[in-house]
Amino acid sequence: MLVTAASSLGFLENWQARALDLLQTVQGRQYPTDVVIVAIDDAAFGGFGGRTPIPRDYLARVIRGIARSGAAVVGVDIRIDTPTTEAADAALAAALREFGDGGLSRVVLLGPLSDTATPLGAAALGPAVVLASPDVLPDADHVIRRVEPVVPGPAGALMPTLALAVTARLGGLDNRALVETLRAGKPLALPRLGGSVLERHGSPPVVARGGMRWPISYVGREGTFLTIPSDVLAASAEPGHEPAADNPLRGRIVLVGGTFAAGRDTYRTPHGVMAGVEVHANVAHMLTTRRFIRPTDWLQDLVINGAVVLLAGLVLVTLRPLAGTLVCVAGSFVLGVPLALWAFDRGGYWIDFVLPVAATALMGVGTDLLERRRFRDSFARYLSRDVLARVLADAPGLRGEHREVSILFSDLRGFTTLSERMEPARIAAHLNEYFEAMTAAIFAHHGMINDFVGDAVMAIFGAPVADREHAWHAVQSALDMTRALEALNRRWEAAGLPSLRMGIGIHTGAVFAGNVGGRDRIKYTVIGDPVNVASRVEGLNKELGTTILVTEETLAAIGDRARVRDCGPMAVKGRVEKVRVFEVLTDGREQP
Repeated sequence: MLVTAASSLGFLENWQARALDLLQTVQGRQYPTDVVIVAIDDAAFGGFGGRTPIPRDYLARVIRGIARSGAAVVGVDIRIDTPTTEAADAALAAALREFGDGGLSRVVLLGPLSDTATPLGAAALGPAVVLASPDVLPDADHVIRRVEPVVPGPAGALMPTLALAVTARLGGLDNRALVETLRAGKPLALPRLGGSVLERHGSPPVVARGGMRWPISYVGREGTFLTIPSDVLAASAEPGHEPAADNPLRGRIVLVGGTFAAGRDTYRTPHGVMAGVEVHANVAHMLTTRRFIRPTDWLQDLVINGAVVLLAGLVLVTLRPLAGTLVCVAGSFVLGVPLALWAFDRGGYWIDFVLPVAATALMGVGTDLLERRRFRDSFARYLSRDVLARVLADAPGLRGEHREVSILFSDLRGFTTLSERMEPARIAAHLNEYFEAMTAAIFAHHGMINDFVGDAVMAIFGAPVADREHAWHAVQSALDMTRALEALNRRWEAAGLPSLRMGIGIHTGAVFAGNVGGRDRIKYTVIGDPVNVASRVEGLNKELGTTILVTEETLAAIGDRARVRDCGPMAVKGRVEKVRVFEVLTDGREQP
């Protein structure tokens, strides 16, 4: 829902636009025959002295040449709203009228026309031509991807874009009929390319309304449309130059536009930079072929995104969040892009694969963040800050693994009797002070407080963060715990409070370490026989009158770094074999 909302608000628009660019650029290049471009290029521009506006008598010769070649209709992507010499303007006006039928020219001009009383002014020429808007508005990144088929014209009147006006004129609509149809929002019976022939009234009809923005279905890079230099057509207007019966302009839509460098009429498109006249040619071809880009509707989006999210959820449940996210995103690309390309090539269907990719990525990131937060909440009370940071850096790895650790159990001696003689509030304060000191000693050596049970403490060394010195760190913590308790006892005795004694047992072995629990309550712990052994070894302190006992596995791991006394094999509850234990006296650096 968040991704859909973000898409609706336009936050994904840039990525979605680039995805559409990808679909268009990967698609095979086509060479349309229904639209031909007559380009006023640098050679032509230099031929008439590099003057602007383009001489009207030159344009008149070009249009006469196009008319003699048998073109069906002409769109002129050049403004003529600025008067020049009366003779040149009159020559162009005459050429426009000559190329027509029933008093209506088959040439579409960019509007609005000049209000001046000139041969090319609105009063003299307006009723004889169809007028079009030259506007093509880029997206935020200055790329032309869409076109508004209808835009507001002078005095609030609607005006079609050049490509729509040209195809409508070919369909027999004059300027007034076209404007009225657009105002009413009625379908336009535009020509359609049937094979290699333009049919005057094709189906289905096209609806064009104000506010619409059609994605442009580009057919290829600049130069994809047949482009003929304007000088060739200007020359063919001269007497004695009869065009061939099968010339490429016959029966076609012809667009005249400037491609000379000084005109700067170029735009960025998904296929690179191209002249404005070629952008209009792409739109005209889209109209005559009805090959519109068809975005999926809300129901199709719901089905596609629902299926993707369901599959992503299954993957994320199976894999770790980060790995699952990478698999989902990669899968969306590997499966989504070919599917989108196939649908786009088959029928112009635009399957937005950005949305499902974003949805799966958001799901993965969200799952990872929730899991990390759950881990943080679970571990914050049991780990030091630096160890917690290292745990969170590898939080997905806490799902479970076998590893060697050292487990420390401690328990207070005679606390039950003591609690019977003290008030509960005083007992709680006494215990809190004790636990605070023990926690500090454990945290100081990278240990994890696994549990507090009554007056007992269970700590783990070597998990969740791997530690090659876990056995030695456990022994150091035990020694620091005894020192901390001695300091507490001195202070308590000075205050007239009872002192405490404790026993500590440490064992090293392979366990299963990971999260255990249900959906509503989960806990990181270690499971295995070493846990039971460590607990039983701690209980031997009462029998032996010792404070810190370690097993031979722990002693083998720490070597000679601690001074110990061999207490021999001891029977422990729950095990057939005896456990050899050692009393830790000092850490090897202290004098006996």
